[in-house]
Amino acid sequence: MMNKSHSFPASIISDYPAGWINQYKNHGYQKIDPVMIIACRKFSPFIWPDNLAIIHQHSFFNLSKFYRLNSGYTFTLHDGDDNLATLSLTNRTGSSDFYRIIEQNKEKFQMLLITTHEKVINFMRAETRAMQPYGGPPTHALLSPREKEVLFWASAGKTYGEVATILTIREGTVKFHIRNIIDKLGVVNAKHAISRAMELKLFS
Repeated sequence: MMNKSHSFPASIISDYPAGWINQYKNHGYQKIDPVMIIACRKFSPFIWPDNLAIIHQHSFFNLSKFYRLNSGYTFTLHDGDDNLATLSLTNRTGSSDFYRIIEQNKEKFQMLLITTHEKVINFMRAETRAMQPYGGPPTHALLSPREKEVLFWASAGKTYGEVATILTIREGTVKFHIRNIIDKLGVVNAKHAISRAMELKLFS
């Protein structure tokens, strides 16, 4: 899962090789992954790559083929919070029945993605509520004055670049503060953080 509006780290649940997952997260590969780029534009499942020449031409597949992750099938889900969730199945064993089995069970795989995404979102919301005994804000979620400033201007519709100019800081610093805010408030993206901060009256 990743947010389509912000370049925060993707959340990944996977049985892919640990070396590849660490590499993917550490380098933010979701920004260059052709599968995720296509998934941002599609609502129906798709086979990748649809052109075998791409494997040899695209630098990303040159990286992933070391782990035998250069062909597969992806299901997509776009939720109301601007998140993209995907379920990707790869043919690492080279099975000749791989695509036939998926085609025969496409509806089940799509439903698996829907129910899994719903469970993950509900779990994250429950975790946020659990951090708020007696209806008050979680003690570790109180924002620093600078974080409040950054989030306030973001809530006013300013871009990260504009927030940086207003506060006389670097745009990278703004993104750093936003990531910290998201972690502290236990939300999944900046939009959630703004609405959560308003609920907690952190701007007042």
